[in-house]
Order: sequence, then C-alpha cells, then structure tokens
Amino acid sequence: MTLKERIIRHKRGKIFFIDSFCDYKDDYVKKTLAGMEKEGTLVRLAQGMYYLPIQTRLGILFPSVDEIVQAIALRDHANIMPSANTALHQLGFTTQVPTNYEYLTNGAARIVHLDKNTVRLKHGVATNFAYRGKLMPLLHQALQAIGKVNITNENEAHVAHLLLAHPEPRTWHYDMRLMPVWERAIVEPIITNYHE
Repeated sequence: MTLKERIIRHKRGKIFFIDSFCDYKDDYVKKTLAGMEKEGTLVRLAQGMYYLPIQTRLGILFPSVDEIVQAIALRDHANIMPSANTALHQLGFTTQVPTNYEYLTNGAARIVHLDKNTVRLKHGVATNFAYRGKLMPLLHQALQAIGKVNITNENEAHVAHLLLAHPEPRTWHYDMRLMPVWERAIVEPIITNYHE
C-alpha cells in the first residue's frame, strides 16, 4: 500500500504531520503530502501540518484551533491548556474571538502560523498541569488573565455560574489548593454554598 492510499483510508477530518509516518523517509513523506495538497486531496494547515478535509455542500469544514492544538499535543505526547485570552473566550468571560491563541504546554514551546490565526504554545510550570478537574485549571488561567485588581462582581457571578453549571465536587478541594489565595477567596464561598 502506498503512503497516499494509506492517507486516503483515514477518516475525514484527520490531521497529519510529516513525522506521522515514521516508517517512510521524510523526503518521500514531504513530497507525497505536498503532491496531495496540490491535487486538492489534502489541505495544508501550517508548515508540516496537513488535513484530510471534511467536505460539506458549503465547502471545506476546517478544524477549530483547539482541535489543531490537541493534534499537536497528541503527536508530542504533551499536555496543553488554554491560557490568557484563549481561556477567557473558552469560558465565556468575553465574546471576543482571539486572533492570537495562547496555550500552555509541558512539551516544546513554539509558534504555529495558521491561515488567519497564530497559536503560541508557551512552556507552563508543572503546577498548571497538576489539577485533577477540567474546569479549575481553565478558571485559574482566565482569572490570571483578568488580574486580581480587575475582577468585577460580574466576573465573580460568572465564576459561580461556571462552577455550578459544571460541578466537579470530587476535585474541587484538591484543585482549590493549587490556586493563589485571591482566587481561592472567590471560589471557596461558591463551593461551600454548593455543599450546603
């Protein structure tokens, strides 16, 4: 089976990297992927990153930035997490869609240039990946982006809404200990009221 045949057999929506095919020489893989892009079978997302597109009647359905970053993390065997404005947007603190996305990783730091967006993977400290729940680490990143002096009553109400809409009582107390004191002061009363 040729590399091209192997790629086509994958489910549509799959993201490939040049190093996804370790059993072939890099030059051969690059040439095959570039040829498939030229003929319209693959779409190039970024340098060394290709996509087997999902076709709809409206055109190509592209993967989200988060799906692309998840594919990078899977390839690198790394953890990733949205930070800064990316976390604010994902949690609904802002409706403004970022053009520059930021993620923390315990893998290699890098900048990925997509068609209309830039993704910055920054090296994060181990504590960022020590949380057991899914919401608390994102909440921590969002609160850090807002900053202690900029927290409003509206922000606190949104934190309460998020915690009550996505309860993770088994991990709350552990995760709360990883947060700075000022963040804990916002989260703790909400969690206490939830248990009462």
